Amino acid sequence: MPQSSRILVTGVDTMLGAAVRAHFTTCGATTVGTSIRATDSVGEQLTLPADPADGVQVGSAVRRAAEAMGGIDALVVAHGLPYVAGLGEQTMTDFWNHVNATLTGSFLYAQAAAECMRRNGIGGRIVLTTSRWHIGGADLSAVAAAAGGIVALTKTLTRDFGPFGVGVNAVAVGAVESEWSLCDAGGGVPPAGHLGSVEQVAGVIGLLCQRQLGAAVGQIINADGGLSRNRV
Repeated sequence: MPQSSRILVTGVDTMLGAAVRAHFTTCGATTVGTSIRATDSVGEQLTLPADPADGVQVGSAVRRAAEAMGGIDALVVAHGLPYVAGLGEQTMTDFWNHVNATLTGSFLYAQAAAECMRRNGIGGRIVLTTSRWHIGGADLSAVAAAAGGIVALTKTLTRDFGPFGVGVNAVAVGAVESEWSLCDAGGGVPPAGHLGSVEQVAGVIGLLCQRQLGAAVGQIINADGGLSRNRV
């Protein structure tokens, strides 16, 4: 991406969010991050507090980010964290807390950022992140429900936002050393022969944020060492 790119990254307090921010910073981009626990900036990098399930907080964070950077060229949603529990062991509150933080949060951030990009008249790119376990897995009912929703949301937002130049894709992460590793307990060794890293996933996200990809939108890119054989 060009040196002047302005990137909003959610969840910079997660391993993936931190790696994404570091990737873009190394490439010379200006970044603003969000975190549920943020209270102030870290050095010269602005980090804003926002509950991803709260539309008012998300809207405020996106507006502040746009003001600080003079606009938003790309949004990367990376704040999600896993929730693993047997079907009979979780409450509906537990289930919906995860779904709201991940799926609802993805929608709210995409909605607010796309409106900012539309007003700027130059479009932009949005990359959502999700789990490879959108296909379902033991003790992953909440994860699978939210992840499957993000897959469908990606394809729908592409149709909603495409007419004003905003391209939407998603990265489905698995077999990567991160907080999400506990979801992969029964996944086996990936064909790549080893677990991936959040830095590698950040590189994939960086590619998807490039405007010159043009028509490459509405896609779910698996970043899981070759484990997935499904077509989404």
